[in-house]
Amino acid sequence: MPIHTKVLTHTDYDLEQAKALLEQVSRKLLAKEWFKDHWLVSVHYFPPEPANPESVTMHVYKSNWYNESRQGIHFETYLGPDEFAKKTIPVMLHIFHTATVPGTNLKRIKVSKPFVDDAFDTIAGWKGYVFRVGKYGTQPFTCKLKFALDTLVDQLEVELCRLCQELGPRMDKILQDVVPAAK
Repeated sequence: MPIHTKVLTHTDYDLEQAKALLEQVSRKLLAKEWFKDHWLVSVHYFPPEPANPESVTMHVYKSNWYNESRQGIHFETYLGPDEFAKKTIPVMLHIFHTATVPGTNLKRIKVSKPFVDDAFDTIAGWKGYVFRVGKYGTQPFTCKLKFALDTLVDQLEVELCRLCQELGPRMDKILQDVVPAAK
């Protein structure tokens, strides 16, 4: 399926250019020493083939976060026509798109509740972050970053670094404490 590509301007959205922007963020993260040995990043179209892609999504995660099929734990951002038009890009955490931890009978809330309870005060103090009413569900919190086209890559890199460094160790600890007990 050919994708029409044009030069991205401040008013036009182009799927390939959006992908290139998120891939720039990916490369900047992968260049960080603390990132390269423990973290993974995926930039992909959404929805996936065979559907016609409408936006570009980025997942940042660790290998032990059950995200092989993009349904596990991951920090996520995406850039589609609506985000581009509003000049806001969401940043969020997904804790499993399934009701249970893959390969176990452990319910998602056994991971999400201790994580959210541990990180709530920290995240609530960050400008722009909002918790959902169902904060123990799949997506506990979101931040919508306002951006200018020329600063998007740097803004997103800074925000994802903060999430990885501040929240990554907390998630690792929760998984270490909770998931082995389920097997």
